[in-house]
Amino acid sequence: MNDFASAPVLDTVQTTLNVMDPAIDPLEQAGSISGAMVYGDLFAKAFFAKKGSALNRVKPEHIALGMRKIDAVSEREVVFDGRRMLMLSSNNYLGLASDPRLSGAGIQAIQAWGNSTSGSRLLNGTNELHEELERKLAKFKQLESVVAFQSGYMANLGAISALLSKDDVAIVDKLVHASILDGCTLAGAQVRSFKHQDMKSLERVLQEVGYKACKLIVVDGIYSMDGDFARLPEIMALARRYGARVMVDDAHATGVAGPHGRGTADHFGIDEPDIVTGTLSKAFGCIGGFVGAKKDVMEFIKYNSRAFIYSTSMSPAVTSALIKAVDIIENEQDKRINLWACTHHLLRGLKAVGFNTGVSETPIIPIILSEETTMFELVARLDADDIFASPVIFPACPRNKPRVRISLSSEHTIADMDRVIESCERHGRAMGLIH
Repeated sequence: MNDFASAPVLDTVQTTLNVMDPAIDPLEQAGSISGAMVYGDLFAKAFFAKKGSALNRVKPEHIALGMRKIDAVSEREVVFDGRRMLMLSSNNYLGLASDPRLSGAGIQAIQAWGNSTSGSRLLNGTNELHEELERKLAKFKQLESVVAFQSGYMANLGAISALLSKDDVAIVDKLVHASILDGCTLAGAQVRSFKHQDMKSLERVLQEVGYKACKLIVVDGIYSMDGDFARLPEIMALARRYGARVMVDDAHATGVAGPHGRGTADHFGIDEPDIVTGTLSKAFGCIGGFVGAKKDVMEFIKYNSRAFIYSTSMSPAVTSALIKAVDIIENEQDKRINLWACTHHLLRGLKAVGFNTGVSETPIIPIILSEETTMFELVARLDADDIFASPVIFPACPRNKPRVRISLSSEHTIADMDRVIESCERHGRAMGLIH
C-alpha cells in the first residue's frame, strides 16, 4: 500500500471527529486536526505530529535556512544558489575536508584496495589500513588502544551499549550528545543526569547512586551548542572519590584543543579519562569515529559492540585519507593557531558590540537570542550579506534560547571575522537586538 493512511483509517478520522468536509480529501485535513486518535496505521503520526513541530511554528522561508543545498565548497567558502558565501556553519575545523593531500591518499587506496572492504571487521573487513589508523590514533591521543568505528555516533552507541547493562548506571551531563543517550537506551542501563557543568549536582547524584553500583560518568569534551569545555579535572576528581569511571566524547575537541591538539585532556594538561570517543568527520575532514581505552577494555568492546560487529568496516579511501589527516594534525600546528586566533577575535568582537555568546570559549560560538522569529531574521540578514550561519531551535537548545550557531575553521582570516562582526552589529542595531 503506497498511501500513508488506509481507507478504513481515514473513515475512522472522519467518523470520530465529525468535523471534516467530505468534499475535501481527509488526508489534506488530517494534519490540522488536534486531539484525534487514529488506530491501526503506523504512519498516522506523521500527519498529527505536524501540529507541534517546528514546521508549524516557523515560517517556510525560515525553514529553508535550515537545510540549504550546497553547490560547491572550498576551505572557507561555499557556493549556494549561485552565490559565494563565507561558511560559518561547518565542522571543518582545520580545513582538511577539501585538502588535496587527503583526496590523493584516498584515490591511491581505491586503486589498491577498491571501493569497499565488503565485510565487517570481525570477518573479512580488516586490512592494514585500519590497523595503521588505529595505531596512529592511539599514539596521537596517548591511549593504550583505539578501535575505529564508522561514525562518531556509532562509536558512542557501540562503546556504551557494550560496557553498560541494566544493573549499571550512566551519569550524564544534561547537555550530552543524543548518541550518548541512545547508547544508554540500547544498553538498558539506568540513567541519571546532573545539571550542566554543575559539580555539586554531579556529586549529589554520585552520593545517591552509592559506591556499590558500577558507574560511568559521561560528558562531552566541548558542548556542541554552547561551545564550552567540560570541567574535566573536577569531574575526574569526583569520579575517583566515588569509584566511577569517566567517558568523554571528544568529537569537537580532538584535533582542535590543547597545545598538541589532542583534545580536552590536553587542553587541561591532564591524563586522558578512562574512555575517550570521538568523530573523524570534524577536524579530521573525513567520516568515521573512534573509541579509546585500556587494551583489555577495547578488546571487550570490540567483541561485544553490535555497532562494531554488525557493520561493514570503514572504506579504504576514507581510512587512507584519515591516516594522512592524523599526520597533518600532528605536524602542522599553524592551522590550529590560526583557528584559535580567529576564535578569540570573533568572541571579543561580538561581546564588545553587545551580543550574548553565553559560555562559549571555543570555535563554536552561539549568538543567543530570546525569540525564534528574531533569530531566523538575523540568519536571513546574514545570508543576504553572503554569510552562511546556522539557525538552531528547540530541541537542539532550550526553547527560550534560540541561537545563531557559528563554527570556525583554520582557513578563516581575521578580516573574515571583522566582516562577520560588522554585519552582525549592523543588523543587530537595525533589529533592536543591541544598542
